[in-house]
Amino acid sequence: MALHDDLLGLARRLVPPAPITPGAPVVALPMEVDLRRGVSTAYYALFHLLIHECMTRIIADATLRSRISRSLDHGKMRLVCQDYSNAVTGAGGVVTLRGNAIAPQLRDIGLTFVDLQQARHDADYDTTTPLGHVDADYRVTIAEGAFADWAACQGDPSSGVFLTELFLKSVLRR
Repeated sequence: MALHDDLLGLARRLVPPAPITPGAPVVALPMEVDLRRGVSTAYYALFHLLIHECMTRIIADATLRSRISRSLDHGKMRLVCQDYSNAVTGAGGVVTLRGNAIAPQLRDIGLTFVDLQQARHDADYDTTTPLGHVDADYRVTIAEGAFADWAACQGDPSSGVFLTELFLKSVLRR
């Protein structure tokens, strides 16, 4: 399995699904430290999925991918994802960004990346605000959704543009 898949699995093990039905039998609730680590791990799962996809599509020489992958920057990737999260749905349900049609899942992936990055920061650094099981489960669930969204749209040409933008925004100095 790839690192990103392993990280997503770990996030889910750290944050089992929250009980939906009030009064349903509850297995021992995870400790808050596990919830925090699970949220952080969910973010890193998506981060590494996008890096993996960038490297696989853009860097032909597989021996260089691990070295080049370290060039991708969290903040710059966030900027691209914020841009994609602002894509609009126009006539006929077509999602567009800067006048170009994109796979609607890319907007959702952008939204999720931005949300998870903030949630990771809060989970790792804001220890004064409690993190509950339901909130942590939500974050892991949206990470799982982003993986499913990627699987659904990775063949769309706009996904290649998205990955190229993630890569170039990180490596080019402007």
